[in-house]
Amino acid sequence: MRSSVKKCPECQHDNEDNIIICTVCGHVLDPAALLQQTETRKFGETDAGRNQPRWGTAHFDEQTRLVLRVADGSAILNVSIYGTTGVLLGRYDPATGRTPEVDLTGFDAEQNGVSRQHARLTVYEHSLYITDLGSANSTFLNGLRLTSHQPRILRDGDEIRLGRLKLQITFIDSTNGSGR
Repeated sequence: MRSSVKKCPECQHDNEDNIIICTVCGHVLDPAALLQQTETRKFGETDAGRNQPRWGTAHFDEQTRLVLRVADGSAILNVSIYGTTGVLLGRYDPATGRTPEVDLTGFDAEQNGVSRQHARLTVYEHSLYITDLGSANSTFLNGLRLTSHQPRILRDGDEIRLGRLKLQITFIDSTNGSGR
């Protein structure tokens, strides 16, 4: 007997009902379940008995999909990054008409201090990097201010802050539709 399926609205693939992310294209099928799946790690939390910070995986390959969650829970953003030269994070520029690949305008980006060209995400040698592009209000990784134009590795579960706008990083394994 076949279990129930969810048809992906992007690629029309039939996924098993318990799958949160399409196993073919990486589209989020159940945003509410994804928001509940992983909570943002609190600063200072440690692994039991090891007194070491908990870190997610840094491995990022063609089977990995990137999901950015706005920290207030208002949105999940699927980011297609693998095979690109990088993805710009920022807000719409009315003077030039340029829209970054990840447009944060709809999340009060200007009021939260997000620059038009705030940061860039890139993949290099199976790792995902973030680089602050000299933004006016800085980029923070897990609470630490990044030095402009110096790439830093991102890990599953990290929190980035662009000005005052917080985003949680989630890596999704597209081969089984679950978080890492």
